[in-house]
Amino acid sequence: MAVTRLKRKEAKNRSKATVRVKTIKRLKEYTKVTSPYKEESGIILED
Repeated sequence: MAVTRLKRKEAKNRSKATVRVKTIKRLKEYTKVTSPYKEESGIILED
């Protein structure tokens, strides 16, 4: 059975999809940490 153009295209799309899913899962693992200085603004003077 010969490999047709559609089968090659399907295999290419499948490999791209798995890479895309892996990157999405990897990016979801990162958690965002809020800065402790976010609420403070301006110049902080010595106490």
